[in-house]
Amino acid sequence: MTIDMHTHLAVREFYPEPFWDGYVRLNASWRPATTTLEEAMAEARRNVLPTYWDSDGTGHIRRMDEAGIEKAVILHMDQGLLFGERDGGKTIEQQNKQVSEAAKKYPDRLIYFCGVDPRREQAVELLERCVTEWGARGIKMYPSTGFLPADREAYPFYERASAWKIPVYFHMGPQNSPYKNEGNTHPSVLLRVLVDFPDLTVIVAHMGLEFWRDLIALGKVRENVMCDFCAWQIIARRDYSQFCYILRRFLDEFGRERVMFGTDAPLLEHSISSKRWVEIVRNLPHQSPERYRFTEEEVSALLDGNARRLLASIPQK
Repeated sequence: MTIDMHTHLAVREFYPEPFWDGYVRLNASWRPATTTLEEAMAEARRNVLPTYWDSDGTGHIRRMDEAGIEKAVILHMDQGLLFGERDGGKTIEQQNKQVSEAAKKYPDRLIYFCGVDPRREQAVELLERCVTEWGARGIKMYPSTGFLPADREAYPFYERASAWKIPVYFHMGPQNSPYKNEGNTHPSVLLRVLVDFPDLTVIVAHMGLEFWRDLIALGKVRENVMCDFCAWQIIARRDYSQFCYILRRFLDEFGRERVMFGTDAPLLEHSISSKRWVEIVRNLPHQSPERYRFTEEEVSALLDGNARRLLASIPQK
């Protein structure tokens, strides 16, 4: 089977329009050469963005069934301090509660990781509600909204996560404005956290994207860090050999027991569907270049085993 460690519940009322504009532009960037950016953005806003909306997880279940995905982790993102709160939209409390309710609707399929910006007033109190009342089994943090992982205001999150034995999931990798590219999402900024909280499991999203070499270096000196390779379907589509090379490097140098599959669904479904992405990874032993060959056992660990072992280590509240 397959476990998808990186998805989101796309609810329009969670975020203001400038947030969604970023995904409109991303989808437009894959336009045919004969189409202008303005035409592609209009098309994405009209026909792509509406396919994201999924208020209760039903869309994820349909996608998972089509792709043969057994379980999926829904990572909630707190973007409010960067983009502003949506007029008439959901509060961060309401957002987390709604994601938790989606996971409870499908308890054998969906797993909720809460999202709370540690700079918010009463952030720790909200975090505790997410975990102890609403069943969050991990924490998603998004430093490129304007904080550093080692900022002291984030330390109470790590203290509680260590005590609860739940992982903390970080977006890592450069992003376009208005996100902050001031070292916020370079893997090196996690070193202080990993040293100060040796019992904390940290998960890095996207293999750090362009910072992938630095994440490998970090993994060589700290064992309490894992990663997913979601969003690499874009690279796999553009340059399959390069994707195989980098993934092979991660398994050999970062550790094959610490790398997990993810899709970023629904945000990249119009690039490569989850079904196709699973197929690409599952076929690595047969289709990857000879010099970057993968074994069936390695692929099984990527798609299922590593994530299953991690999730099984999280106590049920």
